[in-house]
Amino acid sequence: MPKPKKGEIYGTFNNEMCYERGLAKLKNIKGIEILPLDEFTIKIVLKKPNSAVERAVNEAINSSKGYVEIELETINALKANKEKKAETGVLDTPFYG
Repeated sequence: MPKPKKGEIYGTFNNEMCYERGLAKLKNIKGIEILPLDEFTIKIVLKKPNSAVERAVNEAINSSKGYVEIELETINALKANKEKKAETGVLDTPFYG
């Protein structure tokens, strides 16, 4: 399974409230670029490789009830971009325990 490229972190959130909390925490971190992919997933690009910034990003995602993605095959937002822009339904949204 493909893994994120070096300097990229993907975060997936359970719901809109967690997504908004995570996004607010990530905006306070300097040295990153935030790219929302859909209403559940955020792509974070580190401007310079730095382990302290990477730990801060991971902590911001985890403390907002989100998940740092290790395998990119599980992200529905990336699948939709590769395929035709089909409409997503209720069953296409990620649900985590």
